[in-house]
Order: sequence, then structure tokens, then C-alpha cells
Amino acid sequence: MSYMALYRAWRPQNFSEVVGQEKTVKALQNALQQGRVSHAYLFSGPRGTGKTSIAKIVARAVNCSRPEEGEPCNQCPSCADILQGNFMDVIEIDAASNRGIDEIRDLREKVRMLPAQGKKKVYIIDEVHMLTTEAFNALLKTLEEPPDSVIFILATTELQKIPATILSRCQSYHFRRLTAEEIVERLRQVALSNKMKVSAEGLELIARRANGGLRDALSSLDQIYSYKGTEIDKQAVLDVLGLVDDLYLSRLMEAIFARDVGAVIEMLGQALQEGKEAQQIAREAVLYLRDLLVYSLLGTEAELAVVTDSARPYLDNLREKIEPAQVMKALNTLMAGADRLRFSEGNRFQLEMAFLELVALGAEQKPSADARPPRTVRTKAPVSVTKPAQNASADGTKTQSKAAESPNGGDGKTTQQAWARLLAAVKEKKIPTHALLAQGKLLEHKDQAITIGFKKAYKFHKEKLEESANKNILEESAKELWGRSASVSLVFLEEDSAQDPVVKRALELFGEDIVEVKE
Repeated sequence: MSYMALYRAWRPQNFSEVVGQEKTVKALQNALQQGRVSHAYLFSGPRGTGKTSIAKIVARAVNCSRPEEGEPCNQCPSCADILQGNFMDVIEIDAASNRGIDEIRDLREKVRMLPAQGKKKVYIIDEVHMLTTEAFNALLKTLEEPPDSVIFILATTELQKIPATILSRCQSYHFRRLTAEEIVERLRQVALSNKMKVSAEGLELIARRANGGLRDALSSLDQIYSYKGTEIDKQAVLDVLGLVDDLYLSRLMEAIFARDVGAVIEMLGQALQEGKEAQQIAREAVLYLRDLLVYSLLGTEAELAVVTDSARPYLDNLREKIEPAQVMKALNTLMAGADRLRFSEGNRFQLEMAFLELVALGAEQKPSADARPPRTVRTKAPVSVTKPAQNASADGTKTQSKAAESPNGGDGKTTQQAWARLLAAVKEKKIPTHALLAQGKLLEHKDQAITIGFKKAYKFHKEKLEESANKNILEESAKELWGRSASVSLVFLEEDSAQDPVVKRALELFGEDIVEVKE
């Protein structure tokens, strides 16, 4: 017997074998069990998520002579013929190659004929979005009022391309991407059945790169199995799929943000010499930067795409040095470079240029509070005030200025306690909002106004908090703490000089017309 690809051998034969898609499976099974099958269905979703497989299960179920609870028996002559592809009343049409009006007119003529073998004629039209506008128009009337003996099942990966007139005539079901855990579990079953020994890291790597498509994951496992045999580890997966290790990506990113041009060029050359594709290296680096961004914002709550536990310390190190706004710039730059690689023959040159553009961004480390230059306030008249960090006492010891302790001119300890309470209240509501807020500083909380300051380096955090969803959480938390509605203002510390206690005192003494603030 000839070898059958894993994704074909493991195609689900009944609803109970379908991975994921629980809501869709339950709805269709109930309809079949209760005899309420619609005349037209539209299955949409990413590739490899089960659309065609479930369409074939439905085709067998409506023609099965001994169905049980909506499931086909897969034993009767009708089920057996459909499984073997010999059933005349189940017609599969690839709309990508049969997309014209002539093919649809031919279909309309054949629809009128009664079933030759079974109870129902089932037309499964795959990639239906590829039909021309004229073909869609020709299909409309038949789709709306087909003979009682006909069922249409349309499948598409691009729902937005389906005309509204078609959508309104079908029951629509959306197929979601499968989770990595669901894919790993099915891969483990396949490996056990085929006496493969696949490492946990290898399974996880295959599942992550499948991007929610079980068929892609099974095809990748089949390819690796052909190359490596029954003993499959993480390195075998990396070699066959042309991927780069997350530890390699971590070292590459450290070299980029350290602006070490020599190390970057050397590492790229090493990967290319090992047979890695330039475009794949760029894609993997984009995914790594994505992981760095979400990890910077969400911490341990982040769901990572390429970084494993062994490379997490590198993320911790980079998070301390790099601002999310800088990572966003790097992401945009590298995604543009990856797009150029698709249409370029000089792949190595384009790859090096893409990564050198990242180096040229001049990624800087997070600004230290100690490195910030002191603020000086000069008046237009010969009056000047210099912001003191500390006041020297008569005995030479230094004491903290009371004004500097609190932006309200009150007790700094009280302000710190209020800030800690606000952070805790926000964290209970939404951790990502808390992560953004933690980079700020409470300047004022009195009456119905709360002012929070951010350094210019935290522009990304300030802008995200100004979005309505995050700002509502801040205002709700403040109301719960202090029992009154409050308006939250977010400002830059450098720009909002009037909040500085030293500047406030200067304004009180000399007036706004006299005082000029300079950094």
C-alpha cells in the first residue's frame, strides 16, 4: 500500500475526532440529529483548521443509512463510497480553478437532477471567494432556493471577499485558529501512533510555527519524520524548517541594541552559511521583537511566540535596557525589510541592510534618574532659582526638601501612599494597564483632579493610558479609593514644569510674567 501523508491519514472521520471548533461541531451535530439541516452553509477561517474535513463529515452524515446522534456510521455503503471518493452525489469543486460563469451555469443545470446514489446531493465549493462577480451572480438564485435534495457547503479563507448577497443566503460558521496546546496534543498522538520519539521542545516548536493550522503542523512533522526518522529533537525541527534558535535570536538582538555592527554581520553570515533562508531569518527576528514588546508590557503574563524558557533571561535583560517605543520602531523597520526580501534577488545584502537599519536606530538604554540634569529656573529679572535635590543643614548633613517630597506641597509620604494604593487598585482591574501606569509618577491628587507625570522616554506608556479603556480604569480606581469622581490628567514631567515644587515657589514669589523656565 502506498504511503499516505500524515495530514490525510489523520483527517477526522467523525465529529468526535475534530480538534477544536467545539461550537461549530456542536451546532452542526445538533442540526443533523434533529433533522434541521440548512440548504447552504458557509465555512470561513484560516487554512488547515478543519473546514473541508467537517464539510465531508456533514456530507456523509446526511447520506448515512445508520446515523447515530448526528454522527455518520462510516460503515454503510454510502459512507464507504464517500470515504473512497466514489460517491456520485458528493461533488467537490475547487473555485480557484473553476471560477468562471460557464462552470457555475453547468452546476446550475446539474443541480436539478435527483441524487443518483444517496439521499442528498452535496456540493462542497472550496476557496469560494475566488469566483468571479458574474459567477457569484449566477449562483445567487440557485443558492437561495435549491431543490430539497441539494445542500451547498462553501468554504473560504477570506470571508471579506464574499458578497453580502451570498452571505445572507447561508448559515455562516467561523473556524478559529487552534491553540498551541491543542496542536501539541494531536501531534503527540500522531507521534505515539507512528512510534516516533519527539522531544517536548520539538513538538512545541512545530505547533508554534503552524500558526493555528493543524494541517500545516502535521505536514511539518511528516517532513521532519522523512528527514530524521523516529528520533526527533528541537535541532532537527530547526534544521528542516529552516528556523533559527531563540538563543541565537537573543544574542543577535543584544548585538543590535549594543550597536555592535561587526557581531551582527558575523552572526547573519553564520546563519546563511548554515542554509537558513534570509527571509525566514527576518521573519523569526520580527517574532522575537514581538515577544520582547509584549513581555516588556505584560511581563510573565505575556504569551510568547518564539522565546522559550531557556532564552527568557535575555528578554529580562533587554527589557531593562530598551523602551517599548524603541521596540515598536525596530518592529516597523524590520517588517518593512522582510517585505523587501520577498522581491529581492540580493537576499544577503537586503538582509544585512535591514538589520543595519535597526542598529542605526541608535537604541538607547533606559534613562537613569541619577543621570538626569538638574533643572534650573531663571527669571527675566536678575532672579534665579536652582532646583535643589537636597538642602544642606548647618551641621553639614543633607535633608530632603519638603516641597520636593510632594508635588502638592504637602507630605511626600502621604503622596507615596496614595500612589501605591492607586497602583494596587488598577492592578486588580487590569494588569497591562498597571504595567503602563507603573512608569509614571503621581503629581497631584486633590479635589476632583489627579495629575500623573511621565518622563519623555515613556511617551508610549502615556499615549496608551490616554486611550479611553485605560483612562476609564484609572478614573474608576480613583473613585473607589477616594469616594469621588476625578478627572485624570497625564502630562510629561519635563513639559509640565509648573508641577515642580521649586518652580511653583518661584512662580509664587515672582509671578508668571517674570519667571522663565529653562532645562
